[in-house]
Amino acid sequence: MPLNEIPEFFHPEIRQLIDFALEDAWQELRKDGVADTASVREKLATTIVALAAIGETDPIRLKNLALHATRTAYEPRRRSAARQGAQASKVAA
Repeated sequence: MPLNEIPEFFHPEIRQLIDFALEDAWQELRKDGVADTASVREKLATTIVALAAIGETDPIRLKNLALHATRTAYEPRRRSAARQGAQASKVAA
């Protein structure tokens, strides 16, 4: 999320923390091979901004909490897709 898209009511230092946490979390999720990149980045961004809005300023904590929320939100979809692929393989065999 570019700094110009982070709500302006945050102090510049907090906006930089948000940007750092988002980019760091995004790099970690890219290693996981995320498929729906736009919605995943949006989930990360909204989670980090919401946490910062209630006073969380530790960039590592922002990143970790956002990663947890995002992985939890998208993990059932990944498991469901993997299960459907496994079932299709059984049917084909």
